[in-house]
Amino acid sequence: MNNFFRDWFSRTRTETAPRSTAGREVAWAGGYSLLELERAGVTPEQAAAAGLAIDRERGSALGCNVLQLEKLRRIHGWR
Repeated sequence: MNNFFRDWFSRTRTETAPRSTAGREVAWAGGYSLLELERAGVTPEQAAAAGLAIDRERGSALGCNVLQLEKLRRIHGWR
């Protein structure tokens, strides 16, 4: 029975890693960009304390990453 639940939840798991774009393709990014952190209202210090990777070289900002960061900000209670 345990194998059933483990298999089920492994299929329904969603990734919350940051994404980036390369033309029309969307790929996984090395971390959240500083622009995404700024738009979500999260400081780099708060992101580092939460264990989030920061990609300082990427200058783009995707809306889905900003929404993930805003959701994390609400969960952690950051102002």
